[in-house]
Amino acid sequence: WDEFGFKKGELAFVAQNYETNELITILDNHRQTTIRNYFLKYLLKVRQQVQFITMDMSGAYIPLARNLFPNAKIVLDRFHIIKHLGRAFLKTRIAIMNQFDKKSLPYRALKNHWRLFQKDSRKLSLNSFYSKTLRQTLAPHEVVAKTLVFSKELTDYYTLYQLLLFHFQEKRVDEFFELIEENRSKVNHY
Repeated sequence: WDEFGFKKGELAFVAQNYETNELITILDNHRQTTIRNYFLKYLLKVRQQVQFITMDMSGAYIPLARNLFPNAKIVLDRFHIIKHLGRAFLKTRIAIMNQFDKKSLPYRALKNHWRLFQKDSRKLSLNSFYSKTLRQTLAPHEVVAKTLVFSKELTDYYTLYQLLLFHFQEKRVDEFFELIEENRSKVNHY
């Protein structure tokens, strides 16, 4: 289940078979009543045979899917999980950055090199570049290391973010969820 831009900012609903990519339906809008009415055309006996529904993290779809397909497991799609992690880290970096004076080196380094912090550290380029902010030619991982020195809190969040990305990309499900549980009470609301 997902939505996509349709007519000038309007969102439409799309459902497709995850395994075969066969299109099930495209609805003119993504309102719950429209979706509910469409799927209620199928007998409950048929809807009970659905095993999985993959969707984004939209809170509105989850209860609707559970009501319509009582035996289906809800699976959050990989793209949206990574997007959510990235957004949470981005907001955390900005909050920490804003604790510094806007003319200070830590603030400028965190602001100007933000893209490097969002990337999976294993995918950082090995090519050096001249950082106007740090006034040195450095490889991306060196820029990250020099900037993390400015904040222990950011270093801790960056390490957690990178570990979560690693476990997620490597499909280490148990380690991923254990890391979340271990840190749930220690991290900010993002």
